[in-house]
Amino acid sequence: MRQGTGADRRPNFRILGSLEVLTAQGPLTITGALRRRVLAMLLLDAGRVIPVSRLVEAGWDDDPPESAAHQVRKAVAGLRHRLPEGAELIVTDGPGYRAVVDEDQLDLLSHRRLLRRAHEAGDEGRREQAAVHLREALDLWRGPVLAGSGGPVIDAMSTALEEQRLAAAEKLYELAIEAGDSASVIGELRSLASQFPLRETLRGRLMLALYHSGQQAAALDEFQQIRQLLAEELGIDPSSALCELHADILRQEPALGPPERSPGRAQHGGTSPSVPQTLPYDVPDFSGRASELERIRASVDRAREGSPTVIAIDGMGGGGKTALAVRAAHQLARRYPDGQLFVDLRGFTPGQKPLSTFCAQGDLLAAAGMPSEEIPGVPAGRSALWQSYARGRRMLLILDNADTSEQVRTLIPASPGSLTLVTSRPRLTDLDGVTWISLGALPEVDSHEILRHSLGAERVEQEPEAAAELLRLCGGLPLAVRIATARLSNRPRWTVQRLVDRMQDHGRRLDELSSEDRGVASALSLSYASLPDAQRTAFRLLGHHPGRYIDLGEAAALLDQGALEAEDLLERLVDVRLLEAREPGTYAFHDLVRHFARRVAQGEADPRDQPAVERLLDHYLDTAERACDTLFPGRTRYAGAAGGPDRPAGEEGGFAAKESALRWLDRHRDSLLAAVDIAHGKGLLRHAARLPRELGFHSSIRSYDLEANGALETGLAASRQLADPALMRLNLTNLAMGQWRLGRIRDTITHLEDALELSRSMDDRRSEAECKARLGQAYNSLGELRRALRLSEEANRMARETGFARLHGSSLSTLSQVQVRLGQFSEAVTTAREALVVFDTLDEIQLSVDALSYLARALEGMGHYDEALARVTEAVTRCEALRMPSALPLLLACRADVLLRTGRVEDALGCVVQALAEAVRSTDAIHRAFVHLAAARTYFALGDFPEALSHNRSAHAIAGRMELRYEEAQALDGIAATREALGDPEAADDRLRAGSLFAAMGVPTAAFRSS
Repeated sequence: MRQGTGADRRPNFRILGSLEVLTAQGPLTITGALRRRVLAMLLLDAGRVIPVSRLVEAGWDDDPPESAAHQVRKAVAGLRHRLPEGAELIVTDGPGYRAVVDEDQLDLLSHRRLLRRAHEAGDEGRREQAAVHLREALDLWRGPVLAGSGGPVIDAMSTALEEQRLAAAEKLYELAIEAGDSASVIGELRSLASQFPLRETLRGRLMLALYHSGQQAAALDEFQQIRQLLAEELGIDPSSALCELHADILRQEPALGPPERSPGRAQHGGTSPSVPQTLPYDVPDFSGRASELERIRASVDRAREGSPTVIAIDGMGGGGKTALAVRAAHQLARRYPDGQLFVDLRGFTPGQKPLSTFCAQGDLLAAAGMPSEEIPGVPAGRSALWQSYARGRRMLLILDNADTSEQVRTLIPASPGSLTLVTSRPRLTDLDGVTWISLGALPEVDSHEILRHSLGAERVEQEPEAAAELLRLCGGLPLAVRIATARLSNRPRWTVQRLVDRMQDHGRRLDELSSEDRGVASALSLSYASLPDAQRTAFRLLGHHPGRYIDLGEAAALLDQGALEAEDLLERLVDVRLLEAREPGTYAFHDLVRHFARRVAQGEADPRDQPAVERLLDHYLDTAERACDTLFPGRTRYAGAAGGPDRPAGEEGGFAAKESALRWLDRHRDSLLAAVDIAHGKGLLRHAARLPRELGFHSSIRSYDLEANGALETGLAASRQLADPALMRLNLTNLAMGQWRLGRIRDTITHLEDALELSRSMDDRRSEAECKARLGQAYNSLGELRRALRLSEEANRMARETGFARLHGSSLSTLSQVQVRLGQFSEAVTTAREALVVFDTLDEIQLSVDALSYLARALEGMGHYDEALARVTEAVTRCEALRMPSALPLLLACRADVLLRTGRVEDALGCVVQALAEAVRSTDAIHRAFVHLAAARTYFALGDFPEALSHNRSAHAIAGRMELRYEEAQALDGIAATREALGDPEAADDRLRAGSLFAAMGVPTAAFRSS
């Protein structure tokens, strides 16, 4: 673009809304909240000196820092550098700064000039010209200064401008009514009255305009609405003037009749009455929705000749439906030269009833320039006139905020070549021939763009992780993102992380996403309030669901319905965008909707709630037990005093395959963990005591023992409250094994000793045998191998005597590991193979993996490397099929050891690299020392002695902390060998320490090897 004179290069400013700076090169973004506030203050009082102290007051909401004045001067310097002709635009004057701009550079100055002209024209009796100037002045208004994010000082100045704007609007509507053009301003009056529902002058103008348009009932209804609002909000009655107007309308006072219509009435924007244009302004910082905009354009491009185009946009409240429709309408407006109309149908507007089709048709006809006396007062006539008007015209119509299909059906122009954009929360499924666009969450990149535009790139880039977390907490909901950024803009001293911290509190998140006149909770409340009773009850009961994902089984339990009936209710909630449909039979709450549902459930207590929660917990307990019975065949079935009748797995509603059982547990893990706390908190002790056991079993495959152990501790407390020793024993045993996997061996033994005492007190030999078997496993980890051998043998004998097949196999498996450590390789092979026979007979996969790994180690000890490799490879295959993150690192390390024996060092390295990565991802710690030992042996074989030494030392530290004496001795032996290879003369000390530990454990010298 050419460089012209200085005047050509001057920027134009818009502050009646979001701050916009327009230059010859295009829009200019002003980054940084302080810079935007300083510039806004200077423009609000353009031509006057603004002291630095006043700019400091505007720049910070409270407690400005000591460096505030310096930061203001720095912001001014930045603006002068950023703006074309900046030094001439912002000049230093005495104690502050002054903006030097002409009237044509600043929308506020143009606005004031037009208001002055309107006042002068009114004083001189030129009422039509006054209306034109008022209309032009109002068209400059795009919203509050800085879009309402300017802080207390600027907001106060913006409020004064808002009052000025409302007074001008009221004067314009008064002139229009006096000129006989009441119908033409009804739509605008409705919109403003909904924004300022307590402003009586606006309501009076609307009542009079409706009455003059032949809508007496609608005028009287407006009075009832404001009377109710004033009573509820302020505890007062309407003013005497409004009451008198109501009485005159009620009596149809002749003096109140419509005046003669002026032949030279003022039109919107000075346009011809045949080309109505009432679209709202396009949001300047609209971001994203590129694919949706492209779908709208594509639908318009491929529209069939001879038929209208109707596109319906649905989505949850706050999802940006109106903004999308308005953006699309502005982009497509040129294709529809006969007019672009907008009507708010108030389907979900706080304090407002949905606009009837009859009234909406009247508003559209009035906006199109139809004289009020020509608008029929009966529905059929008005509908026919609207369709007649639209016939033959290429028009674009936005029907915003629709409630039902019936509300919009007769508003859609039947004329070919027209485009109607409908926005609604529910999908209006009864409309035919419609292109549907459902708005989901805004993509993160688009949400990030809103954040950058509102806060400035610099502030966002200072806290990238906090910004990303803020957007995650907002869940891609445009309304939530805008409110969050507005809060931060109003609090420039807040970090993004501070708002994130406040929003992390689940109970406060919805409160943090609320402003004075809008909020996520209020938007959702309107959707909830509009539901029929059955759906409201269903939504409230679903608020007791502990997780995000809901399947039909859970819903049926909560709602006390059959699966099909429950599915129908869920689908209706999907239709109104309070629930999201995932894969068939699975539903989910948007994160913010879930918080709202929980708030509803807590705030609207109902006698039906407690039984619903119990039914859900019954469902969880029954299904989790069936799943675990399928995954862990042969385990002990609980049948204590608090339990119900046992039912074998495989009955109707059970799991026919391990894969489906594991999939159900995986999907419901978080819900089951939360359900334990819910059950305990509500005093449902049977569920609180029994559910944790299933979580413990599931964790043994999926490795989330920290969370599962917390649930088991709750379960133990509940079983003690129930005084049920069988449940106490089960929870103690499962808690012990969860602690063992975390490497907390002493805690493991304490819990198992308590469980053993309970088993003996109940004279339960099966339970006693199980406790001894687990104690053998724990003492093996501590290196007390002879004790572990004895306990494992006793447990195996008792398991065979009581017919406890699963324990028979698992005790043999542990026994084989102890035998390997003691150098009894031949016996270990026999023992491990016997355990595998038991597990294969039971179809028990998880425990067979351990047995295969112990068999491989025993075969390795005997020098049968090929068979050892085959067995450990089989174990890896079974482990990966079941996706067991806790066992995989151990198996990969074991495989690396065997590969080393066969000279395949590079293959061994690949195994240990994968094993180390898997160990980091797993929360289980018990096998990490062994993985580092295998890595050390591999790097030693490669000749990388420093790396080998590092892994040996890591193994030694882990083993020492957990008291894993066998691994500790191996690590010391490896450290000695590595130090010897590095020429360290003190390596012998480590060798002696290792030998002493092995000897104390009873491990013969031939049974362990050096690196």
